[in-house]
Amino acid sequence: MGIKVRLGGTDDVAAALSVYERSNLVRRGGRWASRAQRVAQVGANLRDDTSWFLVAEDGTEVVAMASVLPFRADHGAGPVIPEASFLDLIYVLPDRWGKGIGGVILDAAIEEAARRGSPRIYLWTHEEDNDRAHRLYLGREFTRTGVVGRDEAGGPVAEWIRDG
Repeated sequence: MGIKVRLGGTDDVAAALSVYERSNLVRRGGRWASRAQRVAQVGANLRDDTSWFLVAEDGTEVVAMASVLPFRADHGAGPVIPEASFLDLIYVLPDRWGKGIGGVILDAAIEEAARRGSPRIYLWTHEEDNDRAHRLYLGREFTRTGVVGRDEAGGPVAEWIRDG
């Protein structure tokens, strides 16, 4: 596998959004009520100076993306918590699922977060039909915090942490 991971920039936003959107459509079986709103929000996050993102390339094709935001108190509404970051998104193109690319880009995100002084990483994940993601996070020493909630469609989600 000739996957190369690098920091994304302004020129990579469209490709990263494409990976996010295509992966979500397959995962959701083509049904995604808040699609336009969520894609716009992700685009804004990717362009935000306080966040950063990675892209994974196979040749010239972007096949995965990961987006990291500052971790904030009060479920994202409060002040930034030093030495912590929030893995907002990690997506791989559906035709590349199961080939280890998620692990490659997650490892790169963990390394980059540590390099930036944020070794503690939080994330939220869907609890139903997401075994592949759960295996990925468990394999990288993430654990559930016990905090649970609901996504925009009412599905169960759980918070995870990797404490540097």
